[in-house]
Amino acid sequence: MMAWKYGSDSSLTAADALVRGIGLFSLGLGVAELVAPGKIARTFGLEGKENIVRAFGAREIAGGVGTLSINPQPALWARFAGDLMDAATVALGTRSDDEEKRRNAWIGVGAAVGFAALDAFAATLMAKRGGERPPPADYSDRSGLPKGVEASRGYYREKREKGPAVASRDARKDRTHSSDADPARTETDAGQAPIPAGVSIG
Repeated sequence: MMAWKYGSDSSLTAADALVRGIGLFSLGLGVAELVAPGKIARTFGLEGKENIVRAFGAREIAGGVGTLSINPQPALWARFAGDLMDAATVALGTRSDDEEKRRNAWIGVGAAVGFAALDAFAATLMAKRGGERPPPADYSDRSGLPKGVEASRGYYREKREKGPAVASRDARKDRTHSSDADPARTETDAGQAPIPAGVSIG
């Protein structure tokens, strides 16, 4: 069963970012090969091999999904083998009579070999830490809204409508009510004026 493990970019290691980039590229390339196989085939001098291009597209999408899963290592090695197949297929275009298509085919071969090396490198990085990504950080016990989302929305909406002075007065009232409900709070916490220094309490 696939499980998605990505959070914000700042939480990713370099290896995770590389693997995610490979997975997203694989999905994009697969969609392009499924949607426009004829154009791709003509670009590389592979006229008549549109069905092969479509098959490669389906394989790329499957590889992309696997690469973005919790354990990307098998998919990365599968992509490595697929890239070598791509290189061998695109190499057929180097025999085209059209000079531009021959040039495109050589570029395609070089790109496929380069991606194969990148996939192997990423798979090796995953293998060094056991194949699976570590679980994401759990921040479910943290909250920046102690009174809840609705209460916070209401406070800032009233602040815009009534103005800062009224909103500050309401905030003081809230603190006073909270202190009444919580005996541990001091008068200063509740918004009362502090006792001046030097004044004794009888």
